[in-house]
Parts: sequence; C-alpha cells; structure tokens
Amino acid sequence: MDFGSIYEESFLIRAFEKKVEKEFEQGRMRGTTHGCIGQEIIPVLVMNVIDKEKDYVTGTHRCHGQVLAYTKDPYRLFCEMMGKADGYNCGMGGSQHIKTGKYITNGVTGGMAAVGVGMALSLKKRKKEGVVISFLGDGGFQEGYVGETMNMAGVYDVPVLYILENNHYAMSTPSASYTAGTVKRRVEAMDIKYYYADTRELEKLSDTIEEGYLFVKNNRKPAFLEINTFRLCGHSKSDDRAYMSEEEKEENLLSDPLKGLRCHIGEESAAEIEQRLEAVVDEAFAQANENAEWGMEEYRKRTGDRKDSV
Repeated sequence: MDFGSIYEESFLIRAFEKKVEKEFEQGRMRGTTHGCIGQEIIPVLVMNVIDKEKDYVTGTHRCHGQVLAYTKDPYRLFCEMMGKADGYNCGMGGSQHIKTGKYITNGVTGGMAAVGVGMALSLKKRKKEGVVISFLGDGGFQEGYVGETMNMAGVYDVPVLYILENNHYAMSTPSASYTAGTVKRRVEAMDIKYYYADTRELEKLSDTIEEGYLFVKNNRKPAFLEINTFRLCGHSKSDDRAYMSEEEKEENLLSDPLKGLRCHIGEESAAEIEQRLEAVVDEAFAQANENAEWGMEEYRKRTGDRKDSV
C-alpha cells in the first residue's frame, strides 16, 4: 500500500470539501452540497482497484469524493457545482447530478443502487467483462427500492459490488434508532456475499475492497461491502451537527483515517502534500469562477446532438 499516494488523493478531497464549505459560507456558491469529510479514503481505495475502461460506478448524493477519486480534477467539479460551462454536465447538474466516463450519480437517496443493478444485468446479458461498483449510504440502504433491486441482484446473479458507507446517520437521525436487525443478515438473506471493513484499519480496508471486487469480477455474482466510517462534517452545508454530542464529535475526530495516514508518511511529508494540494484547489476554484455560464438555450444548442450514454 502506497501510503503517500493514498494520502495525496485523500487530502485532495479533504481540501476540496473544506474549500466548498468556506465558499458557501461567503456566498460564492449556490444550491446545496453534501460533504464527505472523514470518508475520503473509501472512494480513493475503491477507484485504485477498479478497471476504469470496463467497470461502471454509480454514486450517491454525497459524491464529491467519489468524483475526485475517479477523475482527480477539482476544476471541472467546481465548474459543475457553480453552474459553469466546463462542468461535467455543462453546469446543469450541480453538486449531485454528475456523469463522467463510466461514473454516474444523482440526488435520489439510494436511487443509483437501483440503477446499478440494471447496468450490471445489462453487462451480464451482453457478456461484457466489466462490473458495477454501486455506492450507497446507511440511510439509502433503508429504501424499499434498494431492497427490491438487491433481491434482483441475488436472483439474477449480476456482477455488482455494493459499497455501503455506513456513517451511522441518515441526515440527523442515528441509524440505530430506525434500523431493525443488521446489514449483514439482510444482505445474506438475499444470497449476496457480505464483507465488512472499517476506515480505522487502513490496510485491512484496502485488502477487503480488493477481495470483494475480485469476488464479483471472477464469479460474476453480487457482493456487498459494509464500511464503518464517520462523517466529520454536517449532512449538508447548513448542518452544524447539533444532534451530536461534543464527546461524539471528539471521538469521531480521533478516528479520522487521515490521521492514521499521516503517521505512516510523517508530519513533514504530510505538511508538504497539504500545502501543495490546498494551492491546487484554490487555483481550481479561481479558474472555475472565471469560466462562462450557459443559459438553457445555449446549453441545448451545444449539447442537443450529443449521444453520451452509460
């Protein structure tokens, strides 16, 4: 495991999310946003395992880290979030509706998990080699259509790997207060292979992601990986986490996986990476701020004949 490279990719996401928080506070960004501070290492490790030429990825509304781990391009993501023409969807999708390469997501809670099963079934019917990586959260896992499509994944043996980012809160509601049984039992009841990992155990997390991915790739059957993690920011830009005690917030901060990575690479190397990537993010925002905005008429004129598809 290349701890330095993993720290760079993870801190790029951290710096981006911090910049987004700051710019929203100062009124320089519009709409809404859902940060993933504390969860950055998950998409980084996932994207380092997959085959981007063959595999498809469905995301969540908390997608910034997934997009950056997939593209490593903060400029285009800033553009999309700011309604600029150089955004992934020409600025028309915003923070939650993004399509780039074989990655796609929208703002429906758990919605892309359902789409992912359809994509995986398509791969199977067309005898394609790729698999689908389908991210979801613990809140989205409760949705009825997620259970229904997981049942389909088990029935039809489709090549999909679910990645559940379990940060223990659905918006402001603790998942323990509305979840009956366990994730493991629900998943295994549908004949889906279950794995578990924790962002506090970096090497084990990396190994488990690879193991789950290879199981789906080699067996052409579904698998489900539940990852225990902690959100170190609010659910959205207006959330100050008043529903968490100060003790819980402090405990979560101690569990920050970037702290573990810093121990591996040393404070001096970490400080150099942080300074460099904060400058990269600042420059990306400044450039995005200067990019043009398209109205709907211009958008239709320029994209009307595009045939992009997943």
